Amino acid sequence: MKLLFVLANVAFVLSNPLNLDTSSDRFITVYSDNGVTEVIDTLAPIPEPFASASDITLYLYTQKNPSSPEELALDVSSLSSSSYYDSSKQNIFVIHGWRNDQGSDVNEAVRSAYLEVLDANVFVVDWSSVSYSMYTVAFSNVPSIGRNLGRFISSMQSSYGLDADQFTLVGHSLGAHVAGCAGSAADSNVGVIVGMDPAGPMYFNIISNNRLDPSDAKFVHVIHTCGGRLGYQDSLGTADYRPNGGRSQPGCGADIAGTCAHSRAYQFFAESVKSGGFTATSCNSSNNYNSGNCASNGQSKLGGLNIDTSASGNYYLNTNSQSPYSES
Repeated sequence: MKLLFVLANVAFVLSNPLNLDTSSDRFITVYSDNGVTEVIDTLAPIPEPFASASDITLYLYTQKNPSSPEELALDVSSLSSSSYYDSSKQNIFVIHGWRNDQGSDVNEAVRSAYLEVLDANVFVVDWSSVSYSMYTVAFSNVPSIGRNLGRFISSMQSSYGLDADQFTLVGHSLGAHVAGCAGSAADSNVGVIVGMDPAGPMYFNIISNNRLDPSDAKFVHVIHTCGGRLGYQDSLGTADYRPNGGRSQPGCGADIAGTCAHSRAYQFFAESVKSGGFTATSCNSSNNYNSGNCASNGQSKLGGLNIDTSASGNYYLNTNSQSPYSES
C-alpha cells in the first residue's frame, strides 16, 4: 500500500474521526490505500523508537531463485549457510515504505527488473512488523531500522572483504530514508543509494539525521514524482531527477490523493534498470525546462542499471503517460 498524506487544510472529513480542528497546518492526515487513517498533531511528542535487528527479515533473490526467496535473519552468519548468496556478486537492497512488506508492488517491480539484467544478490528488506504501525511510530523507527541494516552491511563488508561499490540501496517513500540512515550507519561506505520519491510528511530541511541526504553514500540518486504531497519536495541527493516537474504525473488523472504519482517513482526506476535509463536535462526549474531554456545544458540518465555518478544538481524530463514511460 502506498502512503497518502494530505495537509489538513484540504477537507477530508471522513479521515478525521477524532473531529480535530484541521484548519491549520498543525494537523496532517495520513492514510494508506486500504483505508487506514491517522491524524497527526505535528506538535505532539514523537513516539520513542523501539526497533531492533529482529524487526528486519531479509529475502534473498538471485537468478538461481528469482521467484522463491531464501529467508534470512539480519545476522551476517546467516549468509555462510545460504544456498544462494555469492559474495563475488553485487548486493542490491530493496527497501519498502509505510504499510508495505516484502510482497508489495515496489519490491516485485524493482527486484525482478534487476534480476532480468544482472546476476546479483537482491535482498528485499522486510521491516513490516514496524511499518504496519501508525505512521508516527514507523517514522520514529526509521533511523533504528536504518542503523541495524547499516551495521549488517558493515559486517558483510568486513566478513567478506567487500567494498562500497558492491552495494546499492534502493528505497521507496519511508524506505528511502531507511536507506539513508543505513548508509550513514555503514560510515557512508555504500556505493549508491537510490531514493524513489522519499516520504515527505514530518521530514524537514533543518533535520538530516533521520532522513536521506547526500552524505549517506558515495553517490545519492533521487527521483521525485509526488513532491510536496506524498514525497519530499526539496533536493536530497547528489543528483535529483524530477520527471514531469516532480509533483504530478501524466496518466494518473486527477490523482487528488497522489498515490499514483507516488508509485510512478519505482515504476520509472524499474523500467530504467531494464532499458538503460531515461534521458534528463540539467535545469533549475520545470518551467525553464519546458520553455526550452535549458536545451543546451548537460544531460544525465534517470536510473539505469549503472547509475550516472558523474551527475550533480537538478535534472528534469518528461515521460509518456503509460508504460513504456521513457520518451528516449
